[in-house]
Amino acid sequence: MRFLAGAALLLVSAGAHAAWSVSADLEAFHWKEDGSPSVIETGPRWGASWGYLHERDSGWQWAYRGQFRRGTINYEGAFLFSGQPTTARTRYTGLLNELQGIYRFPDSHGVELLGGLGFDYWERNILPDQIEDYSVVFARFGLNLDPRSSTGFFGGFGVKLPVYVGENAHLDEIGFDQNETLHPKGNLSAYAQLGYRFQRRWSVIGYYDGYRFGESKAVTATSAAFPGTQFVIFQPASRVDSFGVKLQYEFH
Repeated sequence: MRFLAGAALLLVSAGAHAAWSVSADLEAFHWKEDGSPSVIETGPRWGASWGYLHERDSGWQWAYRGQFRRGTINYEGAFLFSGQPTTARTRYTGLLNELQGIYRFPDSHGVELLGGLGFDYWERNILPDQIEDYSVVFARFGLNLDPRSSTGFFGGFGVKLPVYVGENAHLDEIGFDQNETLHPKGNLSAYAQLGYRFQRRWSVIGYYDGYRFGESKAVTATSAAFPGTQFVIFQPASRVDSFGVKLQYEFH
């Protein structure tokens, strides 16, 4: 019995492996809102990523990935009440967590199907004092190619779809009497990455990620500074694009 238990343990160990990874990230970030005048934000962000993969040679496996982002970038837009064009700086701070299910095809040189569900939260602080908090629940569907060789290329691509988007614009902190949550519409966006493993544990990865948001449903608000006036407030359609590179280390 002891022999059988030991043999079973060896078989399980041979078929499944735990792999952690950490990376240092740098990206070029771009935010654009429709409207007149439009809002454009561009600049660098830095951060870190971490992940866990319950590896198997084939079949179903699962993974977790986390991500932190920070950066202060250029803002070109307009004042909220007057509509006059202005420039400023915007500071982003964000945290993402995602669980993934992966199916690795046998004898396929590393072809995998991927599905994920994640929660992405970030603070968008248009300095000095306009803050917007975004909460996004998204689904991911894609295709990976990773031979898991000690050196060589790997990558993946697919689509993301926000299934819930909530925006707290802190309206009561910028002169309004109410603070209703805005809900931009989640639209499909793409993602892709291409990496090169130059040592068994070290990789460099280039990536693209983004979101597409449709215009939110309008809400009304009043302001003590403008008695008798009702303001119609909405979040314009927006697109988010990030092009980045990361240096990744894997623990086996």
